[in-house]
Amino acid sequence: MISAKRLLGGLALGILSGAMATAATADTLTDTLIRAYQSSPFLESQRAALRGIDENVAIARSSKRPDVSASIGATGAYFRPENTPAPGAPGWRFEEEVTAELRATLLLYDHGQTAAAIQSARAQVMANRALLRDVEQQVLFGSVESYMDVRRDEISVDVGENNVEVLREQVRATRDRFELGEVTRTDVSLAEARLAAAQAALAGFRGQLQISREAFGAVVGVPPRDLQPPPPLPDLPGTLAEAEAIAMQLHPSIISARHAEEAAGFDLTRARGARGPSVSSGLGVQTTAEDLERGINGVQGTVSITGRVPLYQGGQLSAAVRQAEALVARRKFEVQDTARTIRQNTAGAWANLAVARASIVANREQVRSAQIAFEGVQEEAMLGARTTLDVLDLEQDLRDAQLQLASSQRDEYVAAYQLLSTMGLLTVEHLNLGIPTYDPEAYHNKVQNGPYSTVEGSILEKLRDRYSR
Repeated sequence: MISAKRLLGGLALGILSGAMATAATADTLTDTLIRAYQSSPFLESQRAALRGIDENVAIARSSKRPDVSASIGATGAYFRPENTPAPGAPGWRFEEEVTAELRATLLLYDHGQTAAAIQSARAQVMANRALLRDVEQQVLFGSVESYMDVRRDEISVDVGENNVEVLREQVRATRDRFELGEVTRTDVSLAEARLAAAQAALAGFRGQLQISREAFGAVVGVPPRDLQPPPPLPDLPGTLAEAEAIAMQLHPSIISARHAEEAAGFDLTRARGARGPSVSSGLGVQTTAEDLERGINGVQGTVSITGRVPLYQGGQLSAAVRQAEALVARRKFEVQDTARTIRQNTAGAWANLAVARASIVANREQVRSAQIAFEGVQEEAMLGARTTLDVLDLEQDLRDAQLQLASSQRDEYVAAYQLLSTMGLLTVEHLNLGIPTYDPEAYHNKVQNGPYSTVEGSILEKLRDRYSR
């Protein structure tokens, strides 16, 4: 029979071989996080969406700036003198007129509507920046989860392969003992049945590993390569209350909800302002040429100031105000609901971490005890005090304990990073990944004030160069 030392030794050798992979083909958890952050198309799409929302500030600001337009028009007509029969007959003449106009208008006062629109657009930008940070956390957490899934499934395959090898030896040894008359045919069948079950389990482990590898590739962008043992867990709060306090201050979802509520308040101000007076000024220059050969007849300039007060619009303005008030109430309740969800998620992650750590302690003890029991039963079976079934049962217990230990170690890591995510701390900066991060302020500053921008061209060129390879 094969001893438990050989079983565990083979497993340890397989894990050690993975740890000794060359740096050129090995991936660490830090490498995975960096690659996911830098290559995620989901993250890039959210950044592009945020750039589109940045433009709302420039659009809102445009109402405070002059509106300048130019127009040109031409008309022509036939004139018939009296007693001239039909067009084209002698006496008919064709006359044309060309008019060109340059006009500029400027809003002087709109009862605070433009100012509220600008503030609302700014609040919406801040809300969506927070949502972008939440997406970054989702991408980073997904990479951690997929990394640990692959690691767990690789260990499961190693355990399964060693188990199959041990059971093959067990079947051969049982057959030899059957030939010597030490065991019955039933013992041989039991060993063969366990070997077939172990082979089926190994096929399942390999299939699950392939699924996890594909999930890893979808999140990170490349397949996993000799994943190294993860580094020590990051620092975490000492109490649940401390974790919840951090989450209520830093989680992107609560920050986004608060800014969305702020934007709704400015939208209400804008809706109320629409019922007030507005004043605009205009300046125009117009030229007319009745005969292009003789040139321009004259130039006319106009200056105007226009005031407008809405008196009755069929209830539209009042409905818009009520709609904005309902949105403010909705945003307030969304802030409360988001706070409850964050507290729940933080407490859940905290509990998952505690369960995983307790499971690791118990599973390690289970592995140690199962190993001792397996070795003892093997010796007793050699002396005839135990049956083949007893040996097979203890070998199964040892394998199950090893798989549970690997699973609980994976769960501890995932729960720890999930806790960081619920606190809003699963960021490139907090994890000290040492890479440049996307700066949403850069694009915002370039487009919010200037009427023209060359930023979009550079973005399009960057995307074209990236996806045309």
